[in-house]
Amino acid sequence: MQKMNQKEIILMRNIIILLSFLPICLLIPSLSKSQQLNREDKSIRRALQSQIRFDDSSIEKIVLFPEKVLANPDSFWESDSAYRLVRLWHQRVSLPIPMEQWKGWVQSFKNQSAEERANNTQLVAAKSMTRKGHEFNEKAIPYICSFLPEDCPDISTTIYFTTAIMASGFQSGNSIVIYGANADKDNLIIHELFHQGFNKCKPQKHECSPQDSVIYQIYNDLQNEGMATYVGYKGLKDFPHCRTDMLKDDYKLFEDAEERIALLNKMDEVLKIALTLGKKELQDTLWQIGSTERAYYVVGCYMAKTIDEKLGRDALVETISKGPQSFLRTYNSLVDEKLSVYDLYKQK
Repeated sequence: MQKMNQKEIILMRNIIILLSFLPICLLIPSLSKSQQLNREDKSIRRALQSQIRFDDSSIEKIVLFPEKVLANPDSFWESDSAYRLVRLWHQRVSLPIPMEQWKGWVQSFKNQSAEERANNTQLVAAKSMTRKGHEFNEKAIPYICSFLPEDCPDISTTIYFTTAIMASGFQSGNSIVIYGANADKDNLIIHELFHQGFNKCKPQKHECSPQDSVIYQIYNDLQNEGMATYVGYKGLKDFPHCRTDMLKDDYKLFEDAEERIALLNKMDEVLKIALTLGKKELQDTLWQIGSTERAYYVVGCYMAKTIDEKLGRDALVETISKGPQSFLRTYNSLVDEKLSVYDLYKQK
């Protein structure tokens, strides 16, 4: 056997060293991919564990059997699962229940024939959505979970369809109520389901002084409604048929830069004097600007979009775990001063 010269020995040694590192080099991308799959697996597992159940019994009682409902209205409000939540919603938003007006709404169903009641568009929409519950679970839940922290609990809930209420839809505790005319509008349901996940994932502790609580609640509402609107808006690609009149208005305002900036300026004007207003005056003013005029939804949606597009989904999702101050300041760090949202935390 011919003896190797010095150059051949050095070459062979280098080859051996290179080969010894090769398994490690091959392993590194595998680990990175594995970590990515683990993150995706968590989201998929949470989506699989979540179960959305639809309940159309409330709207069915009102539309098909209004005589029974009107025979004892108080009993209906106390016993019906959806209407117990409707009562809580009125208390939460400090809006009196228009009982006489409500009776008139139910009376309108009583005046219809049995055939008209059976073909009522709200009832038909609710029944249609209930039938496609499994399909909705498979498609919508993973999408919503992609906007929530990995450690967020599942978003299992019951969605009640009803009618003769003043809200288009709302989330309350572990349940959701949807107005019958919106029963087949996936985007509104997605919007409310995001609230469900958001409220489970947001920080449970924050400063508890009266002033701090007011500031926290203002920016919490801005983040919560804004992100929910963004999740619904972003979902138009996969749910293009799901615009409701209310959400269509939100999206139109959001897409109109002039309208959106006008709402931002209006909201800033309120924020600048917020701590000088009495509790009732502040509550009424924020309800008018934030909810009725849609500033929370439109401005908050733009804030969420800005963070998502400039920093990525992980950064947007992280603001849920960190809280509304993080949402506010992350957004403000990404925009010019004229587009920033007034920071009340600096005024404490």
